[in-house]
Amino acid sequence: MRAVIFDLDGLMVDSEPLSRQAWDEVLRDYDCSMDDLVYHRIVGQRTRDSARIVRDAYSLPLTADDLAAAKTARWEMIWRRGLPPMPGLMALHEELAARGVPWAVATSSPHLYAEAVLQQLGLAPTRGAVAAGDEVPHGKPAPDIYLLAAERLGIAPEQCLALEDSVPGARAAQAAGMCVVVVPNGVPPERLEFADYVFRSLSDVAEQLDTLLGAAAP
Repeated sequence: MRAVIFDLDGLMVDSEPLSRQAWDEVLRDYDCSMDDLVYHRIVGQRTRDSARIVRDAYSLPLTADDLAAAKTARWEMIWRRGLPPMPGLMALHEELAARGVPWAVATSSPHLYAEAVLQQLGLAPTRGAVAAGDEVPHGKPAPDIYLLAAERLGIAPEQCLALEDSVPGARAAQAAGMCVVVVPNGVPPERLEFADYVFRSLSDVAEQLDTLLGAAAP
């Protein structure tokens, strides 16, 4: 493995509860609240893809684009206050820096949001590339975002270690031909049997980094 590619939301930053809050604020206007089953269906998806699922689940009198815009507006007011890093994130980046391993971000979120969050974390100067959901034809679980990240790093996908927290994201990395490491964020273990590795936290990933970087492509 010559590079590491990170998902962003739910893996690098603890944003999922706050994203759900944004959805709840939008749905409250229609006397609804986000159901756990619906929310689990949209985790890891692009906002416009999630909006179609939410609209249909609650029979909302909105187009998917209007619903996505409403959620994006609420979400921006929340994330600009700052998003907390996930445990072990900074330790893992220190280990990558010590080894000179390039890294990138492959996120379903928009590119400008990803860049802003990396600035918040103080990681923007060290990253190699960002590939975002608004830059590809198909979102996760399609491989497009991960393939774009590898292309921007200039490293073959099979030489990239992908770090994910969701099933759609892990499936996307797998479809791209990458070695898949999952740090589950509310995902039952039985749904991750296809992953190459599953760890409890990014701290555990940091501790096993040399082993992971020496792993053969799946």
